[in-house]
Amino acid sequence: MTTRCFTFGFYLLVGTTLGSCSLGNSVSRDVNSSNPAVAAQAQKVQILEQQVNDQKVVAEAEKTKLAGLEQQLEGAQQNLKGVKQEAKAL
Repeated sequence: MTTRCFTFGFYLLVGTTLGSCSLGNSVSRDVNSSNPAVAAQAQKVQILEQQVNDQKVVAEAEKTKLAGLEQQLEGAQQNLKGVKQEAKAL
């Protein structure tokens, strides 16, 4: 489970990074614009794009963590049922 989740997270990160490259090239050119207003706005766009991408990675990691915790909970609940049944048998 952990390896699969890590692999998925890695591919998500790579995909997110590669997906923003095509837009990033245009924004990168705009950051170097001779027009100060264009350059400033392009810089804001770059910062926000990075923040969005970073947050997506964090959110995906949290989803993976939640799924792991849910599996642990399910296992613990099943174990509790077994312990109860064993206690009744005694």
